[in-house]
Order: sequence, then C-alpha cells, then structure tokens
Amino acid sequence: MSNPTPDSTIESDDESPAEHAHPDPGADRAQSGTEDDSSADQAPIESDDGATEADAGVDLQSAAVRRYLAWGALGVCSVVALFALVQFYGSVANAIDLWIEPRHQPLMRAAFNLVVLLASLTGVSLVVRELS
Repeated sequence: MSNPTPDSTIESDDESPAEHAHPDPGADRAQSGTEDDSSADQAPIESDDGATEADAGVDLQSAAVRRYLAWGALGVCSVVALFALVQFYGSVANAIDLWIEPRHQPLMRAAFNLVVLLASLTGVSLVVRELS
C-alpha cells in the first residue's frame, strides 16, 4: 500500500501543525495572512456563449499556435513551389531546345514566357482582390 501524504490524511481539530512529521509549509502563511486572499476564491467570469475567461485564454493560445503553424506551412510550401517553378521553367526551355527547330525556338520561348506572365498576373490580381 502507499503511504498517505499530508494532503490526504484527515486531521482532527485538536492537533497542531507541530505534531505532524511533515508539516505543511503553506500552513504558516495561510494562518498568518501573508497570502493574498482576494484572487483565491474568485469565480471565473462567463461570457454570453458560456465560455469562461480561462477557456478563452486557452482557445486564444491554441488559435495563435495554429495561425503561426499555418503561416510557417505557407512559407515552406511557397519556397518549395518557387523552386519547382524554376525547375519546370528550365525543363520547358530544354524541351523547346530539343523538340523545336532552331529557327522557331525564339517564337516558342516567347509564347511560353507570355503564358507564364499571364498566369502570374492572374495570381497577383486574385491576391490583390482578396486583400482589399
């Protein structure tokens, strides 16, 4: 069996703290009144939806952590996408060199660059609309 701790034993009113083998260090402070009792027994304030202030603090922290993780994931994904785009651009340029006759290569490169430019401008305009 386990040994009872000072918190789990039942004390009678006639015993003093000096008679215990392990006195409670907080008992002297509680009896002397050195602790601030104003915040000890305050009930949490509830909002209209039933959540308490303590609940709101935890929710805000977890929401903040999720937001930071989302921004971090967005940053990592953006860097990976940028790297993949540069590699794709180089691969298309190599494919144009390989498959297209040399006199038509400048025309095909210009057409491909125009498609990339239009896709980029479409993305920029969508982001600007979302932000405004």
